Amino acid sequence: MASAEDLAIQAAAIDCYENVIFQDSPFQEDELYCNATWDEWGCWNYTKAGSRAFISCPSYKEGFDASLWAYKDCNPDGTWWLHPITNRSWANYTACVNMNALETDKRVVYIFVAGYAISIVFLLLSLIIFFYFRQLQCDRVTLHKNLFISYILNGIAWILYYTLASLDGEVLSENPAWCQFLHVVTQYFVTCNFFWMFCEGFYLHTIIVSAFTTGKTLIIFCFIVGWGAPFVSTVIYGAARGVYPSKRNECWMDESFLQWIVLGPILLTIVLNLFFLCNIVRVLITKLRAVNSPDTNQTRKAVRATLILIPLLGLQYILLPFRPNDGSPLLDVYLHVSALVTAFQGLFVSTIFCFFNGEVISVLKRKWGQHRLMQGNGTGRATTLYTQTTVTMAENSGMCTSRL
Repeated sequence: MASAEDLAIQAAAIDCYENVIFQDSPFQEDELYCNATWDEWGCWNYTKAGSRAFISCPSYKEGFDASLWAYKDCNPDGTWWLHPITNRSWANYTACVNMNALETDKRVVYIFVAGYAISIVFLLLSLIIFFYFRQLQCDRVTLHKNLFISYILNGIAWILYYTLASLDGEVLSENPAWCQFLHVVTQYFVTCNFFWMFCEGFYLHTIIVSAFTTGKTLIIFCFIVGWGAPFVSTVIYGAARGVYPSKRNECWMDESFLQWIVLGPILLTIVLNLFFLCNIVRVLITKLRAVNSPDTNQTRKAVRATLILIPLLGLQYILLPFRPNDGSPLLDVYLHVSALVTAFQGLFVSTIFCFFNGEVISVLKRKWGQHRLMQGNGTGRATTLYTQTTVTMAENSGMCTSRL
């Protein structure tokens, strides 16, 4: 299904061909002129050689001000000017940009870049902790590791895309192949991130509701779904978008109905995680009522603990599709809140499920106590005994539990 912008572009293209390109040139045969052309954004009439043509900026392009003007140069030899990098005819639409909207977009991009960078730092620290301590090696933490890695790769991809492409109008106009490839890679890591959130929800739902605990089978399934399924949808998306010339502009940053190839599976993971969360809450409340007398405090604690899973499962994204219309006073608020929620999600998840986790705090305290004892007593028998005792306690205490 084509977007409103796509339909407007198609209508403008038809009008251009019927009323301009298919019409006879107004110039004499012995005069040099550039032929009329449609460049996917605007319609350029026959233009005298050595002159500059102007058109009003297209109103159907998001972020463009229709009261401004774009221009295209016709060379003295009667050919349209070619961009030296792309070697293709080029029109200058840079003056069309609404500067107020551009400043808002820049602020939002800076929030994204800062949020992703901070999240990456905390996620890397979390991974170091998870990989370093043997007591934390289990299936649950294996899922966390992969989810955190997907957050990191997603953040790196977006930082590169924003800094190298989105903030550089020249790159967007030139639309180089590396930029299109970076867009596809970014879409892959975005999809991986959501699919690993789905894996977290699926794993929790399986062990709590179905009591199915064959860890290896679940982990293998999650590896295939988390990294493999997004690859399939992204390859299909990249191939489909490459077929449409009108969808290969601006480093593929403009919206396209083809994005539903990757957005559809992402939306499905969010819906499934919402179902998982609701069913987990239902099962926990049912079990509490079956075991204990009606204890509302216990029920509230169980529900509160489960609600912490919302960012882990990405369920906050349910609210983000409800974007205010362009021109709405709430649009700026929506854009900034959306950027904060999206970019800092990795920070929040790593904080809740690593740094604020009781089991992680316990092993860190034990390691710190061991370090202080070694500093105070050297490497004597007391240190050796302490080390052996703490390792044994950790291995026997069931430290890696479902609370992680």
